Amino acid sequence: MGLPVVAIAQGVSINTFSPYSFYGIGDLAAHGAASQRSMGGVGIGLRTPTAINTLNPASYSAIARQTALFYVGMEGQNRYLSSATTSSSYNSFNISEIALQIPLAKGLGLTVSIAPYSNIGYRISSEDNSNETWEDIGYVRYMYSGAGGVNTYKLGAGYAITDWLSIGAQMIYYQGNIMRNYTQSITQVTGSGSYIGLSSDNHEQVNRILGDFGLQARLFSKKNRNLTLGLFYSMGGNLNSRISETVMHSPSYTEIGLDEVVNKSYRSSFRLPHSYGGGLYYSSAKLSAGVDYRYNGWGVNGTDENFDVTYCNTHSVAAGVQFIPNAGDVRRYLNRWAYRFGIRYDQGYMMMNGHVIDEIAVSLGFGIPLDSTGKNNVDVGIEFGTRGTTVAGLVKENFVSVSVGLSLFGSDFWFMKYKYD
Repeated sequence: MGLPVVAIAQGVSINTFSPYSFYGIGDLAAHGAASQRSMGGVGIGLRTPTAINTLNPASYSAIARQTALFYVGMEGQNRYLSSATTSSSYNSFNISEIALQIPLAKGLGLTVSIAPYSNIGYRISSEDNSNETWEDIGYVRYMYSGAGGVNTYKLGAGYAITDWLSIGAQMIYYQGNIMRNYTQSITQVTGSGSYIGLSSDNHEQVNRILGDFGLQARLFSKKNRNLTLGLFYSMGGNLNSRISETVMHSPSYTEIGLDEVVNKSYRSSFRLPHSYGGGLYYSSAKLSAGVDYRYNGWGVNGTDENFDVTYCNTHSVAAGVQFIPNAGDVRRYLNRWAYRFGIRYDQGYMMMNGHVIDEIAVSLGFGIPLDSTGKNNVDVGIEFGTRGTTVAGLVKENFVSVSVGLSLFGSDFWFMKYKYD
């Protein structure tokens, strides 16, 4: 299926607007806190007692006793779309993640979080301008629209087996609603008789529980300098979502009302991929750097013959750095800021017309400390990227994403009752 025309989003409550969200489970959301997104999305090896890292549940064991961590993130996005014949743009805003982490015992941490997994939002139109259709029937137009998405609710724990080795696991509940609509309208120009169009409503309800597993091993530690190896594995499985589909004849040059011809419910055979990856993360008082690799087995879904889309196994790489001039400088505030830069490449999980819809982006950002300890922060990041191509009837997307995160660190001093005021 080609993507010849992309309409502008107007008055629709959606968190993305992309013709590529038409397929599969939609556009996959970026993961991680704003600080990690500013570094290209690295975090498999990240281990710190002052921030939540939901990219690897083994990191949950790093939380100190008598502390609590809270994070909330937001994301705004501006996307510019262009094909060989037209162009469009849209803006969106969404909560990117909410997470809470607490210690259960020494070396044992618990985390709960909510974040989007995928978003669906598109309005696509195409026309049949062939001579045979024009002469025999008339003007035929096809309209496709969709909205909704899937969220993840995570409950995970990490345990430090030794000072240098930690493991973790988390249960993930995938929940969401996806609405898709198709309309075929006919405007008679020549010929005789009446021509009846079609309208289809497709409602998909997602409810599925899977899990992630992680490991972190400290390879080097000396004078506040650490090098950590992180590994993770994510379960795959049949999404098994419930789909309700209704197809109706819509009137065109007739006096009849809508005529329902199909009304059925069935289970989706689409599968979430098994995933694994690894990363290295180096940290010191001034400099931190990381690199990640991920593999996702989307190819298990094969080819969708109806839309000529092949789902592909994907490979992703990311790298990023962070620099803090002097975290203990109480006189020069800007010296306590964290300055970040990153780059990432994500191979898309769809192949259309012989082209993989891959994505590349660069990011930069900074962390603003809210106190002298540097444990409470506002993180701001901006990412510039591109996806797709304008050849073979496809669409190219250039985008700018701005992420903002608030990270709060609590200790037992929050709850201490003072003897003297």
